[in-house]
Amino acid sequence: MSNEKKILIDSLYINNGGGKEILDLIIHYVYKHNLENYFLFLLDKRYTVPVQPNKKIDFLKTSPSEKGRKNFYKQNKNFKSYFCLSNVPPPIYIDNPCGIYFHNDLFLNPFKSNLGFTMTIKNWIKKTYIISKMNKSYEWCVQTELMKKKLNKVYGIENNKIHVYPIFDSNKIKSKKTNNSFVYVCNSSKHKNHKRLMNAFIIASNKTECKLHLKLTLSDNDFKKSEYNRTNTPHNLLIENIGVVSKEKLSNLYLESKFLIYPSLNESLGLPLIEAVNRGCFIIASNKKYVNEVVNPSIVFNPYSSESISEAIIKSISNKSLKKSELIIENKIDTFVKYLL
Repeated sequence: MSNEKKILIDSLYINNGGGKEILDLIIHYVYKHNLENYFLFLLDKRYTVPVQPNKKIDFLKTSPSEKGRKNFYKQNKNFKSYFCLSNVPPPIYIDNPCGIYFHNDLFLNPFKSNLGFTMTIKNWIKKTYIISKMNKSYEWCVQTELMKKKLNKVYGIENNKIHVYPIFDSNKIKSKKTNNSFVYVCNSSKHKNHKRLMNAFIIASNKTECKLHLKLTLSDNDFKKSEYNRTNTPHNLLIENIGVVSKEKLSNLYLESKFLIYPSLNESLGLPLIEAVNRGCFIIASNKKYVNEVVNPSIVFNPYSSESISEAIIKSISNKSLKKSELIIENKIDTFVKYLL
């Protein structure tokens, strides 16, 4: 099939995290429904393409840079339509139908994102660049109604140009949990609120005789530099860093943990909230709007207070009839792919 009849899925810059999860799921969906001929994927050279027997998508890998991206667009102006998966509109104006999947809350209000100075400036530059490449004819997709409101307010995009299509793995698995076991699936970014969480676990450990076990998914280097790498923790508190893990190992981590604790200050979706509910975890989370868009948590706390977080930890291990956490959001990958086609 020629490019004139194909849809370009521009996935440059996507190679890890929630963006990679979305891209993986789209490619698996394409395989499953025999849609390989309809798309060409522009991929980051660091991304590993999911493999399926007797299936092959059409893709091109390149270095993640706007210069290379711009050259590609200049040389390939003949696609049926264009869709950018990694928040950023095309580097040149596109006449044909064009959409952008916006899934990074940090590019909305960088100076209110609870990040360090350097990252704040980087995100402000990215936000400025996104604004410079916007066009009223482009359409946008987001994961939640909250993100739709933010995109409308901050970028001034008309509501009828913004579609809500959350994409996530909706498979559910149940298992027997280990008591008093907590997991926080996260990176080391400042807005993930690690300092307050660590202080909260120390406070909680000093208030109970129960053994508390917190598992993390930081890189080894980030863990060594983190708040958690202390020698003076209470005797009944075990902090264990599992490291950056594969999707299969991450699933097992949820399955063996009783609680997902989630003190993050801001998220565009909060994918671990969904993954944890689908693996039978109780959600102990920040009392923030992004949480309430995705799940009904078992317990909420004030993420700006270590004392409040510690009270939620104590309550979670003390309450024998804790309410189950429930998923509110619905996976709309079907609707999303139909929209693309």
